[in-house]
Amino acid sequence: MLGQIVESFFSKIGEQLADYAHNTMSNINDFHSTLNSLQSNLKSLVATALDVEEKIRSAELSGKKKRKREVENWLTEVKMIEREFMELENEVQSEGFISRFMGENRVAKLRERVENLVKQSRHFGEHVLDVYQTRGKALLTTKLEGEAFNQNLERILKLLVVDKVSSIGIYGMGGVGKTNLTKHIHNRLLEEPQECVFWVTVSQEISIKMLQDKISHAIDLNLSDKHDDGKRAAILNQELSMRKNIVLILDDLWKYINLEEVGVPIGVEGCRLIITTRSLKVCNQMCCKQKVEVKTLNANEAWNLFRETLGGETTFSPEVQNIATSMVKMCDGLPLGIITLAGSMRGETNIHVWRNELAELQKSVMGQNDMEHKVFKVLEYSFDRLDPNHQRHGKSTGHTTLQLCFLYCSLYPEDYKIKREELVQKFISEELVDERKCRKAQIDEGHSTLDKLVNVCLLESTSDIVKMHDLVRAMALNITKGKNMVKPGHSLRKVPLEKEWTSNLEKVSLMKNRIEETQLRMSPNCPKLSTLLLNRNPLKLLPDLFFAKMHGLCHLDLSETDIKELPSSLSDLVSLKVLILGGCENLVHMPNLRKLEALRELDLSDTSIKELPQGMEKLVNLKCLLMFRITHFHLEPLILLNFPNLQRLCLPIEIEAPVEEIERLKQLEEFEGRVKDVCHFNRFIRSTQSRECHTTYKIQIGSTTDGHWSYGDYNEVVTFYQYDLNKGEEKDLSMLAKDIQRLVLRECEGLSNNLLDDFPNKPTSLQTLGIINCKGIECILTHEQSQELLQSRVIHTLEEIDLWDSPDFMGIIYRREIGVVALSSPPQSVFSSLKRLSISGCHKMKKLGLPVSEFPNLEYIYVGWSLEIEEIISTADDYGRSGEGEVHIIRSLPKLKHLSLIQLPGLKSICKAPVICSSIESIELKKCPVLKEVPLFFSPWVTTSFSPPTTLKEIKLLQREKEWWESLEWDHPNNINLLQPFICFS
Repeated sequence: MLGQIVESFFSKIGEQLADYAHNTMSNINDFHSTLNSLQSNLKSLVATALDVEEKIRSAELSGKKKRKREVENWLTEVKMIEREFMELENEVQSEGFISRFMGENRVAKLRERVENLVKQSRHFGEHVLDVYQTRGKALLTTKLEGEAFNQNLERILKLLVVDKVSSIGIYGMGGVGKTNLTKHIHNRLLEEPQECVFWVTVSQEISIKMLQDKISHAIDLNLSDKHDDGKRAAILNQELSMRKNIVLILDDLWKYINLEEVGVPIGVEGCRLIITTRSLKVCNQMCCKQKVEVKTLNANEAWNLFRETLGGETTFSPEVQNIATSMVKMCDGLPLGIITLAGSMRGETNIHVWRNELAELQKSVMGQNDMEHKVFKVLEYSFDRLDPNHQRHGKSTGHTTLQLCFLYCSLYPEDYKIKREELVQKFISEELVDERKCRKAQIDEGHSTLDKLVNVCLLESTSDIVKMHDLVRAMALNITKGKNMVKPGHSLRKVPLEKEWTSNLEKVSLMKNRIEETQLRMSPNCPKLSTLLLNRNPLKLLPDLFFAKMHGLCHLDLSETDIKELPSSLSDLVSLKVLILGGCENLVHMPNLRKLEALRELDLSDTSIKELPQGMEKLVNLKCLLMFRITHFHLEPLILLNFPNLQRLCLPIEIEAPVEEIERLKQLEEFEGRVKDVCHFNRFIRSTQSRECHTTYKIQIGSTTDGHWSYGDYNEVVTFYQYDLNKGEEKDLSMLAKDIQRLVLRECEGLSNNLLDDFPNKPTSLQTLGIINCKGIECILTHEQSQELLQSRVIHTLEEIDLWDSPDFMGIIYRREIGVVALSSPPQSVFSSLKRLSISGCHKMKKLGLPVSEFPNLEYIYVGWSLEIEEIISTADDYGRSGEGEVHIIRSLPKLKHLSLIQLPGLKSICKAPVICSSIESIELKKCPVLKEVPLFFSPWVTTSFSPPTTLKEIKLLQREKEWWESLEWDHPNNINLLQPFICFS
């Protein structure tokens, strides 16, 4: 909508402006320039808003996601811009409009607002949150041995749920299991339907503002535009006070902090607090009403934990068991030490190895009386075991690659959840993987390294992130003491004083602070410094000589800073291999890079540079060049030919990729950018066939847009945007279907009635298909084609279909002779892999006609905003009648988890016969006024009884449609009563 309004407005104002310039003034260049800039920014905003809405709608289909508040507020601002332009469009031809428009400086003000909205959208991160995050979500836990553990768990739950104690302090030494115990408490509280639980990891370096940020993030409250601590506290207090039955968990609190100054209303009815800390003193300072000590394990519990971590099926000879028992005793019952020790000994069976390891361990902990220090030595011993040579000389004189990867993790802030993908990229950048391998093999090696560190219990892992226990991190920092300066996430306002930058430093991590400035004329003398991480700071300027004495610097990360210009001393960093500037939006100028011939990686994404820096042609060793989302960028002809070793190339979507240059990059493994047309795409695909390594691609074909497309985890992605596929030779899509995984057609013309006819080579690896605002297309394939394709593997891989705002679309499988979606389906399914189906704004479609036998693996169905649709699921082929005329169900949707039907004014029937949905989790029915029944059953014995669903979590309805819901017809009179507990009105 906004795009059409903008196009109409600028068309009209162009005419008015021409007359105004001719009749009134000779020079309106400044105004014209501002107007052009506004138009460009609006184009970017329109594309971005469409992408954001697409991602949100896609995510919300699962029923488990909701849009973040900051994203919702942003979309509201965009709507305000849209309404403002609607008003302007109505005024534009009125008398004196141009004078008023110029005189009030509205253009400049509008441009600034639009620019800010575009910039804001680049920092959303995730656009959605888990639906249940408003009351917390389950955390991954590990099982711990010990009767005391279970006693503490039950005691604390009783204090919270029954006694409603306002504050509880859980204390004990590091590594004893406080956090794990509290995670179990957190998860058990979530089983109570009225409890809202919010988890905040505090860590050693904390301030009022940092804690406010962490708590506001946990409860989905945006405080980013509030800077005064007092005002932030008032807002936070009000938000928490309005909520009911809150339990706030502050994990790993090291010192007293005034919660009133933070804004936490402890003592207010319904708001309770749990803290974990190493100190009883902190519990007392925080005025905890109850205090619970977590103690170490006794001998039997310690041995059981060791055996379980080592592998429950492991068998010991009596001699090995004696040795293992002695090793466990050295951990003094501390779970972290026991788990780490067992992890390092996994797979060892030789008696000689066990005997030698006992001697090594005894040597490590000799003379240590303090329990934490003794366990600290056990952790160091586990680190030493990462070196296969440690047994021969007691301790390695250097570090192995595996050890260096482990130590690199300590450069991140305490308790920081590190994305695996980010760490693996850092391992590649730091040359901690085999340089001789292709990039995909390097990525595999990086993930394998992380798996090894997780397996020996030196890293904790959950899904796509890893983290270090703070004791393990302290051990790592102790190993690198004197060589590394590590102060990430410390709320530093300034770069540490020059005297702290000693000549022995090898790595410095100052990431995620609040550093805005440095000492004037600062020039640290660090000849051995190889890695400097200053990313994620509001840093605006570095002194000109800052890098003058860092001749060994190899890895420099200044990403997501406010720096406007890089110091000239950067030009002399002849050893620099990695320069990361992504997210430096204010960066316009860069020094000459001609001396940086060692440079391998350069990330300029989201900067404001207009062209590649001077001297770029000398960077012949460049392997990675990233230029995501750079507007108004100019790429010099033939410049890419200076980088014959490029493995990864990402070009701004605004420019047409020079395919004639790209096809000569024989080492290229990853490409992302935009090509002019299908001919250029085909040329690119042909060039990939001559390379030794497979080239993955994410390519847009057609018009320019600054919107950032959602690619997910797919490697081969093609997006058509505002493209006419019916332009003679452009119709040649023969290369397109080779190995494509994700295909998006958006605002395209020239599509065939039947989409499959557009592909001479039928897709055999396509996993997701998106069709958005495209005219002409009526179906994916015909009924006849579906039967022809059964023996081939065409379409069988398709897992997701999104069909939005396509006015001519009739159905997925179309039967021409009767003009509706085919009801007769073959025994084997063409769409056997389809998991998610989303249809919206297809107003010509009368019947989705979804034959249940054709889609056996469907998990999500969303149908919305389609005016004519009358029926969802076809069952004509799925049931018959006995001699007495009784209906027998033969088919079901056994994997369907989420069904959403929204704004379907013509929907008369979900299906005409009962369908079993034994895995259903959520149902959403809104604005379907003529729907009379919901014939979905959750038990296979639907003809004789109806039992409460075992998987169903909620049925979402509109409050004003309560009467409609109660009027629905049911085969069994008790159905509506059984479903009543699951209803959620909005």
